[in-house]
Amino acid sequence: MLAVISAYDLKYIELEELIDTLNKMFNTITKLQKWNGHLYNWYNTKTLEPLIPRYISTVDNGNFIGYLYTTKQFLIDTLQKNIELNTNSVRSEDHDYPQTTQISQMIQTIDDIINNTDFSILYDHKKHIFSIGFDVEQNKLTNSYYDLLASEARQASLVAIAKKDVSPKHWHALSRTLTSLNKYKGLISWSGTAFEYLMPNINIKEYEGSLLDEACRFLIMSQMEYAKRLRITLGNIRSGI
Repeated sequence: MLAVISAYDLKYIELEELIDTLNKMFNTITKLQKWNGHLYNWYNTKTLEPLIPRYISTVDNGNFIGYLYTTKQFLIDTLQKNIELNTNSVRSEDHDYPQTTQISQMIQTIDDIINNTDFSILYDHKKHIFSIGFDVEQNKLTNSYYDLLASEARQASLVAIAKKDVSPKHWHALSRTLTSLNKYKGLISWSGTAFEYLMPNINIKEYEGSLLDEACRFLIMSQMEYAKRLRITLGNIRSGI
């Protein structure tokens, strides 16, 4: 979704192609079987049937809903521009704007998907953190948890709090354990990859001087140091910056 929006912003495609492509995406998404509103991890791309084992990923659905919020805001802005264009144009039968209706319908579809996706069912209310997912075949949460703030999963946490599926206390339950390098300190993640630290920043505003801002800067410094020690270029680091 964001790739298509970016293509439009960069003027690779026109509004008509943007709307058509997003519409096709949403038409497919609405057809997919879901579990408490969540998408399964894997589907057969021809039949759209969930693949076995059926599994619900907390982080992947959190990212998905986060991107839906971003897409929704883009569509709201585009709709407003379209309305202003209609208002300022001469109206006639030959001068119609079907995009307005299509965009409005997509916004409603996004709202329905967001509202129907329940994150509370993936939450351990005793630990105040999220399980990594739900195994549908075994009918239970996976006994492994997203317990670090410096993680790809923080977008799922923020989304769940914004939707009021979980309490804001969850954010404070995420670990802020620090490590150090070259007299600097930063948050640890599961694996130390740039992906875990930086990916959520696509959607989540990063405030300069904040703990997460400092953690991301620390991560970049750490990977540069790692590259120097191994005498390799940053482009060859698997996790990449």
